[in-house]
Amino acid sequence: MRLLRMRLEHFAGIDGPLDVDFAEQGITLIEGPNETGKSSIVDALRLVRDFKASSQAAEVRAVRPTHVQADPSVEIELRTGPYHLTYAKTFARKGTTQLTVHAPVAESLTGDAAHDRATAIFAETTDLALWSALQATQGEPLAQPVLAALVPLHSALASIGGEDAVGGHDELMQRVEAEYLTYYTPTGRPTGEHARLAGELAEAEARASEAEGALADIARLAESHERLVLRREELTGSIVTQRKEVTTLTERCAELDQLRQELQEAQRIAEGAGQTLAIRQEAAERRAQLVAELDEADRARREAELEQAEAATAVEEHEAQAGPEDPDTAIDAARAELDRATVEQERARAQRELEQALRRLGEARAAHTAREEARAALRDNAVDEEAVQRLQDDHLRWQTAAARSAAAAPTVTLERLGDQPVLLDGQESEVHEHPVVRPVVVEVPGAARVTISPPAPLADEVAEGDRLRREYHRACEALGVADLEEARTLARLRSEQERILADSTAELRRALGEDESLAQLEERVEHCRERVGAGEPPDPETAAQRHRTAADAYQRVVNAAEESRAERRRAFEVGQQLRERRARAGTAAEHVCARAERAVAALAADRAQADDATVAAAVEEAREASTRAIAAVARVEGVLSERGADELASEVDARTDALETAERRLRELDNEIIAVEATLEVRGGEGLQDAANRAAEAVADLRRRWISVDTRARAARRLQQTLTDHAHRARRRYVGPFRTAIAELGRTVFGSGFDVEIGEDLSILTRTLDGRTVPFVSLSGGAKEQLGVLGRVATARLVGGDGAPVILDDILGYADPLRRQRVLAMLRQVAREGQVQIIVLTCEPSRFDLLVPDVSRRLE
Repeated sequence: MRLLRMRLEHFAGIDGPLDVDFAEQGITLIEGPNETGKSSIVDALRLVRDFKASSQAAEVRAVRPTHVQADPSVEIELRTGPYHLTYAKTFARKGTTQLTVHAPVAESLTGDAAHDRATAIFAETTDLALWSALQATQGEPLAQPVLAALVPLHSALASIGGEDAVGGHDELMQRVEAEYLTYYTPTGRPTGEHARLAGELAEAEARASEAEGALADIARLAESHERLVLRREELTGSIVTQRKEVTTLTERCAELDQLRQELQEAQRIAEGAGQTLAIRQEAAERRAQLVAELDEADRARREAELEQAEAATAVEEHEAQAGPEDPDTAIDAARAELDRATVEQERARAQRELEQALRRLGEARAAHTAREEARAALRDNAVDEEAVQRLQDDHLRWQTAAARSAAAAPTVTLERLGDQPVLLDGQESEVHEHPVVRPVVVEVPGAARVTISPPAPLADEVAEGDRLRREYHRACEALGVADLEEARTLARLRSEQERILADSTAELRRALGEDESLAQLEERVEHCRERVGAGEPPDPETAAQRHRTAADAYQRVVNAAEESRAERRRAFEVGQQLRERRARAGTAAEHVCARAERAVAALAADRAQADDATVAAAVEEAREASTRAIAAVARVEGVLSERGADELASEVDARTDALETAERRLRELDNEIIAVEATLEVRGGEGLQDAANRAAEAVADLRRRWISVDTRARAARRLQQTLTDHAHRARRRYVGPFRTAIAELGRTVFGSGFDVEIGEDLSILTRTLDGRTVPFVSLSGGAKEQLGVLGRVATARLVGGDGAPVILDDILGYADPLRRQRVLAMLRQVAREGQVQIIVLTCEPSRFDLLVPDVSRRLE
């Protein structure tokens, strides 16, 4: 394909018609500043080719002009294959399309028919992927072209090797790929009918398995019914036998009931005899206890009388001993001396505190006077820094407005030329320059009067200045000052008074100390005078020494008194203990005597009812009766034991429980049999066998259909893999010729030591220069850009006249001058061969001074 001409109008930043002619063979250089429409040429080629005129796609909306109401239009003239045509579009909601085919057969179409015909011609004659790959667009100069899927390049490389191109079998590959994708996804998973039948087969097999499971359940229920019936028959026979055994055992137990009654009567008699024996033994033990208590009471009475006599003797001996003297007299004398010394010491201490309080009182009065004077000054002066700041802001606004008015006002210059006086606003003036911000009267008395008024627009500014001036003077009056300077002076005075107030307040607080007010400090002074009292106060050191001496003497007397008191307390405590012992001994003797009297009375009363011999005989008689009753019980128990009465009763209970368990299990078996029979009756009418047969038939049919589709799918996958492997092998064979084409052009740019490594996708993997190999990703920006240009030009050169133009938009921005010169020489060399159309777009013509294009066009 070869571009011949292009016309753009209202396209992006292009307003009027822009006509560009291209060299059909060779190089076209289009230069111009940024935003003059160079990149729009590339965009226009893509939009006119890919989008309908009525398209509202974002790419189409992006080229609409924003500064004028107009629709973008594109017209191109080109040759492609056997066709020579002119193709034009105006993009709008009701856009227009026109196609004129000049050769080989004249055609003229409009609208969608024109778009469809042009699309068909491009598809027939031009590989659109190749068209895009040969464009190095602005903003992407470092990217390599994507060449792996370019059919024209594959054909050219295959022809060099004398083989069929992989691209020559594209239709077959596409059909095989389409057939493969009928059965599998691109990742190899089953899809379409293949996946659907597999799923349906799995579902059918699940249903068949479910039906077979239902039949198996019915069979298991039938077997369970048989087992339950057999178990019921066995359990029924066992219950009959158990009932007979329980009846026999019950009859045997009835025979032993008479013996059990005799045993109960014998046990009742034995229990009564035991109780009688216990009562008589308790009476005998109570008689023995009374005798023992009487003996113990006599012994305790004798011991208590002896203890009472010993305690009385000890008290008499202790009271006969003399105790220590009373120390209170010596303590009183020492205390009186200490009190007198304390008074003297306190007077000395009060004198010292009085002197300190008088000094603090003087300082406090001075600070209080300074504080009150500062407060009075602050009350008389209300101008603080904040008020000055507000007044300063008002003054600044007034002066700014006045200056702005004066700057905008015209100026009147007066000069008296004779002896006649000249008055300006009634005042005589010799030479005066005066801004006219309000009406000014110039008068020559008796000759002329001229009134000059400011321009009308200035009146508002003058009025605003007057208003701000009045606000400023009102603020001064409110503060009681004449101007801003006086306010600043008063503010400084107020700051000084505030400092004096703070300092005097701190000094007063320090002088007052713990006292909260001056009056309290004065009270403290008077209190200290009262404590000092009349007369000359003593010397502090002498008073302190006297106090220490009196305190030591008092402490010695107190210590001695404490020892004396301790001795007296110990003697008193011993006497108290002895008296308490005597009292306790007397009380104990009284208690013991009383207890002995009660023991004598109790024993006498008990013997009055029965003497000791009678009590002993009654105990022996009760013991013999209890022995006879116990023997009778043992005899009857022996008979019952011989006949196995206990084991027989346990066996009857066990057999009865077993019979009840068997009867309960029989009822449960009856319920289970009824439930199984009901289930069999219901499930038997559901047609489970027919359902199982239908499910098996469905599985067989689906399996047959799936096997058929799976066989075709496997064949398609095998064929697709075979052709893909063949294509990969063929592409690997293209690497050599393409590397040779790149190296041939690259040596013009990089020198004889240049070589490259090409990957299977025909991308440049590494560059070797003078024996040093560097991966493409590690190359500099300039080297990457130059290799990208080499790849596009080599591709266009291999494809030849059946290809598309190479479009280079603002390239070589990363190249040094020498490398740029060599790239231009390579382009010129390829252009002279006449097989490649090259279009260069640039905003820097100086880069391409050595290019020598066949057609040059400058955009303004």
